[in-house]
Amino acid sequence: MRFTKEKEIREAYWKSTRKTKTKFLWWPVTIGGETRWLETVTIEYRVNYDYGLFVDRYYYWEPFNFIDK
Repeated sequence: MRFTKEKEIREAYWKSTRKTKTKFLWWPVTIGGETRWLETVTIEYRVNYDYGLFVDRYYYWEPFNFIDK
């Protein structure tokens, strides 16, 4: 577990920061009921959190939607 990134990702959650990433999907990815695979896509990510077993919250980048160009 990387504790150095924990503060940065928590701040990104509170600031509603979003990032985009372009990649080729070898495996199916479903976002909002839409499934894509075997193509190059741009995905928008946002920070979300979940409750863990030993920690109050843990933050992670969650795929939010596909961006069509």
